[in-house]
Amino acid sequence: MSTLVLSFLLGFLLLVQHSKQSVNKEDSGPVSPHRIPMSIGGVVDTSSRVGKEQKLAMEMAVHDLHQLSTGSELVLINLKDSYGNSAQAAYAAIDLIDRKHAEAIVGPLTLHEASVVRELNNVTKDIPIMSIAPIPPISPPLLPPQPPSFIQMSNDLTTHMQCIAAIVGHFRWRKVTAIYEQSTSLSTDSELIIHLSDSLLAVDSVIERHTAFPPISSLTNTRNFIEEELKKLRSKSNRVFILIQSSLDFAAILFEKAKQMGMMEKGYVWIVTDDIASLLDSVDPSAISNMQGVIGFKTNFIDTTESYRQFRLRFRRNFRSEHPEEEEHSDPSIFALRAYDATLAIARAMQISQGERNSKGLINHILSSDFEGLSGRIRFNKGQLSELPIFRIINVIGKSYREVTFWSPLFGFSQDFIKRVGMKMRVGNGLVGELGSIYWPGSDQSVPKGWSLGEGEKPMKIGVPARGAFNQFVNVNYDPSRNETSVTGFSIEVFEAAVNRLPYDLPYVLVPYYGSYDEMVAEVHNKVCLSFHDTITYIRYQ
Repeated sequence: MSTLVLSFLLGFLLLVQHSKQSVNKEDSGPVSPHRIPMSIGGVVDTSSRVGKEQKLAMEMAVHDLHQLSTGSELVLINLKDSYGNSAQAAYAAIDLIDRKHAEAIVGPLTLHEASVVRELNNVTKDIPIMSIAPIPPISPPLLPPQPPSFIQMSNDLTTHMQCIAAIVGHFRWRKVTAIYEQSTSLSTDSELIIHLSDSLLAVDSVIERHTAFPPISSLTNTRNFIEEELKKLRSKSNRVFILIQSSLDFAAILFEKAKQMGMMEKGYVWIVTDDIASLLDSVDPSAISNMQGVIGFKTNFIDTTESYRQFRLRFRRNFRSEHPEEEEHSDPSIFALRAYDATLAIARAMQISQGERNSKGLINHILSSDFEGLSGRIRFNKGQLSELPIFRIINVIGKSYREVTFWSPLFGFSQDFIKRVGMKMRVGNGLVGELGSIYWPGSDQSVPKGWSLGEGEKPMKIGVPARGAFNQFVNVNYDPSRNETSVTGFSIEVFEAAVNRLPYDLPYVLVPYYGSYDEMVAEVHNKVCLSFHDTITYIRYQ
């Protein structure tokens, strides 16, 4: 058993023991089986921006349900903070069920955490747990079996890896560097790398290296640690960096240091995934200025409906009231919308059950949900959202970002897809349905090659015959007054044209060779230089 699992279980057992002691002290007797109202337990992490949004969204969902359905079964929600800790999240679920008599749980619990809860507390085995955490792309036997009571209000992260691969393949980058912040939940982060690698292979690309950062909460000197790791990456030749998993706080520091170290200049590529791109509306202008030229993707939702506009208006007002320090950044993200829809689905199912205390019946009512939520269509298939996600490709520029196009697992970067779903959008100078004009780091509009000389690396030496018989093919001239040597000719022009068409940068230097052809070939064999002597010779003698 891994150290992470052992640590989790040890911490969890201590928390459960504390919970039992608290229950014995505070509960005066058995709870009536006919208790009213029905109760939802919400687990949130208020130390994060996402958790703050989810907390408010859950409360709003229950409030809105009562406003729309007076006289129906009363539903309450009790919230408990996980403080960003996996063991604490599982303990919170147990505590809400034992002490608050929650008949359903909603929150960012993973399948691993829910499975541990079921193993350690038999009471919870039939209580529905609605997870709003992203589904990690974990394959058996690492993935525990999914019980009927565990319902996932999110999509598989495999689609995120496929979207990354689609972007990489579109620009023909052959190698990438993957970066991620290790999760604080009981999960297998390495599976992200495995699935990203599989997706990249489909577009003839590979992960050259990957760097895992500890959770930001575990670092004592975060900025220095990140700077040292970035120095290692900067010394290598690859310039395509993909941040596949990160908290908002970690990403802000990462890009701050990257900019200070010259890693946000021309030639670099940075790609962020949904967990950062969907929160860009809530970051400070200083963070946006550090991310100029970054591209990414965010889960699409329809933000033009009247229901969303009304929700956004109330959410902004309530969020500012609870978090005045966030006054300028109070728009709800997809994570808030998912929490709202998940809570609403549970509350509606409770009302349909009309007060019956039957967990299996409640699970069936939840799985039968079919309504248009704020985050999209809410339908389930085999315990997961049945609708495949649609992503908006974004490009950070100026004080915010612009939306470039859409991508979907079924249609890719497709204009036909946009027509089919009836969407209209302006794409700047680009083409609708395709990746158009992107502003890359360094305010550059030319697509980066994705590769350049790393620190300590030398350009490729290309040997050219200095005493060729046909100067129109290769001509070497030395200017003693300027101490410069120029190499021109038809063969050189062909070579340069070919290099310019490569999908990556190829630094090289032309080295005139004054010896014989045989000696020049020997230099190639000895790896002193790489010569296109054979090609040049062939052209000359035709």
